[in-house]
Amino acid sequence: MSGTVAQEVAANTHGQLSLGVLISTYQRPESLERCLEGLAKQTRRPDDVIVVCRTSDKATCDWLAEHWPKKPEASLVPVRMVPVVAAGLVNSRNAGLAACRTDVLAIIDDDVVPCPEWLERVGEHFTRDPNLGGLGGRDHVHDGECFDERQKAPVGILQWFGRVIGNHHLGFGEARPVHILKGANMSYRARALQGLGFDTRLRGRSTQPHDDLSFSLQVGAKGWTLLYDPAVLVYHYAGRADQRAYSAISRTVKADELRDATYNMVLAIWDHLSPARRLVFLLWSFFIGTGVEPGLLQALRYTPRFGLASWQRFFATQQGKATAVADLLFRRRQDGPRRVTKGLPSSRA
Repeated sequence: MSGTVAQEVAANTHGQLSLGVLISTYQRPESLERCLEGLAKQTRRPDDVIVVCRTSDKATCDWLAEHWPKKPEASLVPVRMVPVVAAGLVNSRNAGLAACRTDVLAIIDDDVVPCPEWLERVGEHFTRDPNLGGLGGRDHVHDGECFDERQKAPVGILQWFGRVIGNHHLGFGEARPVHILKGANMSYRARALQGLGFDTRLRGRSTQPHDDLSFSLQVGAKGWTLLYDPAVLVYHYAGRADQRAYSAISRTVKADELRDATYNMVLAIWDHLSPARRLVFLLWSFFIGTGVEPGLLQALRYTPRFGLASWQRFFATQQGKATAVADLLFRRRQDGPRRVTKGLPSSRA
């Protein structure tokens, strides 16, 4: 920790847990501006804000250096720009982790606007529970026309046979333990992050799907509690009426994205399943699967609706899974057997 930053953080916290925010941004200065303005309106203001920006993204770097300091909100939000050369969200977030100087690091997307009480609630949770390693909240999604007002109770669960349930953007009710946090709105105790990083094996161009799945499972495997509280709320201005091919049930087929997403999902969960559960996962994911990552039955189910696209999604999904399993088995032949990590906590799903 640099002396100057450490002294400033210590002076601002007065014995409280220090709270930092990490934002990875790329070619969206308008969205970033709204996000930073939202941080300036927090009832508990951040002690440190890390904005990781690609050096090739001149528009955003220039905006941070020249325009943001002139805004009145700049005096309320202590922004540190961390430049990164390598492409990809994983590299960006790892650079942000390395720059962390606070007791708690809240990670959000650049297209979210946190509600005014967001960071105060984050701090309250981590102060209340010393075993809390990670905290997630609802990202209330706006698709460019309206907010998604649906609600679903199961959130952030890795089921025993390898099925992943997200629904972080639809959660409601009381705070509860989960296995998985979502990258648009997840916070971690700095001590829980020691020795961890976002997995650089994950595939993808600008983003690497399931990086948050992989990371939060790592934290949970170290014995830390992960919690989801819908009241820890951010507004997520995703601006997409058309969902990404790898995150929605649709006729959209982008085979490379689907392969990468499935590959990453398998890498993320593999070491958190026993050998028997891995076998069940492989059978379930081939014969059944989900609407987003279909097996045979799901492909048949959606054929009347999507036609050939349903089977194109099936083949891309299975290719990604097969490649991941082959890579994992080859790694074990090279590295020797690896101990299965600590079992997942029980859930209500």
